[in-house]
Amino acid sequence: MIRRIHGEVTEIAADSVLIEVNGLGYEVLVSAAVRDRIAERGVGHRVELHTYEYLAIEQNRATPLLLGFENEAQLAFFERLLEVPRIGPMMALRMMVLPVATIAAAIETQDTRVLESLPGVGRQKARDLIATLQGKIGRFVDAKDLAEAAPSERPLTTAESDALEMLMQLGYTRADAARSIAAAMADAPEGLDSDDIVRRVFAGRVG
Repeated sequence: MIRRIHGEVTEIAADSVLIEVNGLGYEVLVSAAVRDRIAERGVGHRVELHTYEYLAIEQNRATPLLLGFENEAQLAFFERLLEVPRIGPMMALRMMVLPVATIAAAIETQDTRVLESLPGVGRQKARDLIATLQGKIGRFVDAKDLAEAAPSERPLTTAESDALEMLMQLGYTRADAARSIAAAMADAPEGLDSDDIVRRVFAGRVG
């Protein structure tokens, strides 16, 4: 079983990278987040990925697939996701668009809003994730981050939730985005949309 691969990136596709090792090209499937980080460095650089190998069975045909992860923590968390009913390797890989700590914190704090934002995860899958893994994945979440990620007493409005997602796309952690929004909304008038909230967050940082 191939558990690690180290070589030169020769091709980058939508959901995979081709890594050349001693004249052999290995296609490695990766999450969108990992693919984007590899693409930032471009073709020609060397990369090391921890891998998970399995056989995809379809119409009596077995196809060997290699899935790649940036570190052992990502791979270990991926393998925990496979314990959840009706989550197979490809779905688990697609789900990993957020940092492991963010997803783990959402499971531990029952934050279904974050879980339902993951590709392929609806309300029932979010419940399955919590029911199966809550209390078992603490090592993937820093204790301080977990406390900050706990749901607040006041649920977010739709506009605040949208603003939260916008800030996370800009590089904020979920905890930092939530704190910034709470501060921005402390004396805010009613009826603000997500763009207004984000502007207030940045205005507060400038001030």
